[in-house]
Amino acid sequence: MRYKVFVVATFLSIVVFAGAASARHADRARADRQTDSSENCFDSSDATEIRLWPGIAPGARGDDPCRDIPYLKMYAPVGVRNKNSPAIVIIPGGGYDRLSDAKEQAPVAEYFASHLHVVAFVLYYRLVQPDGLYRYPVPMWDGRRALNLIRHDSRALGIDGSRIGVFGFSAGGHLASTLVLHPDSDFDLPVHDAVDGARATLAFLGLGYPVISMLPSEYASPSSLKHLLYGYNGPNLEQLEDDLSGQHHVTRGAPPVFLFESEDDQRISAENSVAFAAALRANQVPADVHLFKHGVHGSGLSDGIPDEDQWPTMFQAWLGRIGFIGR
Repeated sequence: MRYKVFVVATFLSIVVFAGAASARHADRARADRQTDSSENCFDSSDATEIRLWPGIAPGARGDDPCRDIPYLKMYAPVGVRNKNSPAIVIIPGGGYDRLSDAKEQAPVAEYFASHLHVVAFVLYYRLVQPDGLYRYPVPMWDGRRALNLIRHDSRALGIDGSRIGVFGFSAGGHLASTLVLHPDSDFDLPVHDAVDGARATLAFLGLGYPVISMLPSEYASPSSLKHLLYGYNGPNLEQLEDDLSGQHHVTRGAPPVFLFESEDDQRISAENSVAFAAALRANQVPADVHLFKHGVHGSGLSDGIPDEDQWPTMFQAWLGRIGFIGR
């Protein structure tokens, strides 16, 4: 059974799907979670992996390919493709200290490339270390640089520079939404070059079970908050908690948003998505928001999870409606 609740028909529809919760789906998802970061190391011999900076990245302690080098991995449609393809940057989650959900990486990128016929990129941003290295704003530097790099090199990559979107999951959704909601900020990046001047303008924001809030009083994820803002305290911490809470920084200039979440999310409070949807509605930002009765956090494409497994086809249809694909 399914039903729709239209909050503001012109700008925002929230779609709630009822489905039977299944413990075996949650158990299987937990078993599939990967916490080994060895697969996320930069490989200079792989032509599909694009280093964000030609030398040592700003703020990097060294040049360790598994810790210090942020990069993009590209997935292009198989066969002949348009030399002006749209591009989607995928930002996986993991609480800012790891990229723990492999299902949000290659499977999503391969699906986007094969079914949506876009060039997909997975962003491997620097992760907060136990001593606080790579805390805020370093992940934001990496995210901004990735988007600008794709825009700057769009011709060489065969990409339409006016059709670049971003899709973030969990903590990656927080990073994606922060980049979108602060489009003119470089987060005090200490060095700049021609790439940083490209200033990518995003065509849409996609979110899967996202972290939105950094305010403890407004459903912040304790893990993401602890890692991203490691070592900040007092007024500085309070200011950052507010600055990095997306529900308070939506403006009418934001691009269209697609969002899915489950009401029974066991890791991130679904109130993050509810609050963000309300802010989008209040600012008349076009959005397609799907709240499923049951889902599994970190499931990526949500294979085998009724009804959440419908989100990829819903997303594809939405991209067609906003004119991002299908030209």
